[in-house]
Amino acid sequence: MIKIDRYIHNQVLLAMLVVLFVLGGLDLVFALVDEIGETDAVYSSMDAMKYVLFVFPRHIYELLPMSALIGALVGLGVLASSNELVILQASGIKVMRIVWAVMKPAMLLMFFGLVLGEFVAPKLELQGELNRALARGEQVALSRYGHWQRDSEEFMHFNAIDPEGTLHGINIYSFTEQETLAGQINAESAYFKAEGEGGYWLLQNGKESIFNTEENQAKSVITEFESKVWDVDLNPDLLKVLIIDPDKMSISDLYSYASRFENQGQDGSSYFLSFWKKVLQPITTAALVIVAVSFIFGPLRSATMGSKVFTAISFGIVFYLIQNLLSTVSLVYQLNPLVAVTVPIIFCLLLGSVLLRRAG
Repeated sequence: MIKIDRYIHNQVLLAMLVVLFVLGGLDLVFALVDEIGETDAVYSSMDAMKYVLFVFPRHIYELLPMSALIGALVGLGVLASSNELVILQASGIKVMRIVWAVMKPAMLLMFFGLVLGEFVAPKLELQGELNRALARGEQVALSRYGHWQRDSEEFMHFNAIDPEGTLHGINIYSFTEQETLAGQINAESAYFKAEGEGGYWLLQNGKESIFNTEENQAKSVITEFESKVWDVDLNPDLLKVLIIDPDKMSISDLYSYASRFENQGQDGSSYFLSFWKKVLQPITTAALVIVAVSFIFGPLRSATMGSKVFTAISFGIVFYLIQNLLSTVSLVYQLNPLVAVTVPIIFCLLLGSVLLRRAG
């Protein structure tokens, strides 16, 4: 039995790796062609190639569930085409034993995905974005309209952050407990000065306005400064995370940033949504593999290899379309992000269980 498990394991693992290699190769070529189209006299083709290589691990991470789905279907499909699955079942081996043998290589991909998505891909993605901006000789725009942050009763807006972590175009608005404007600070730039385990920001070349509305007489005091200490619960590492989309961040960064938003009374649902997607990706992979196995023992038992691959790709696309649709709906209607992520997974598990029960 151990030899049979190992044989199925090796067959399916080889199929998954081949599929990952093919999908990853195609993705790399398309990404490279697309990025080379952005080159100019400053941003060279070599810079574009370096950028693509830096962000490529994240692409591999995103391809793992689909590779597991197609690989499991292809690997078992080869065994089914040579009637080896029929022989195994005729010899008394139950379907669930075969399912477990297929899940072992899938678990290897799950573990690889967790390591890649948590420790490798986000850091390389961030470094790639910073290198790309540096090669172009530009600052890193946080968004088209800059970025807003909140710290207690202070609301701050800044336009961009450069690769060294310096902020540009800072506006800080302070409010009283009665929600009236107490002061405003405008500064050209700010850089972080580390001190022990923390540090503080130094605002450069700015103007501070302090408003006083006592006795119904509006007064304001305006002072200019070349340098001013700005003590706020932000650091360059946290701000650099804003350069990349939530789907490209690590699980720990997503949870930390989403919690910070929640503690500040802001909407962190987009970060929680990406957090749950990444946390549940191993379960997503397992659910897709179970569906692939159920297809082999069910409706695709006698289908051609081309039909099996086409079915796997079609099902994977439908799965991600439904998950993305539910994700958008959850953000628009303020639904629980966990529900939006788990509904397609539960559907896959139920579908796979029903088909396997009929086959068994």
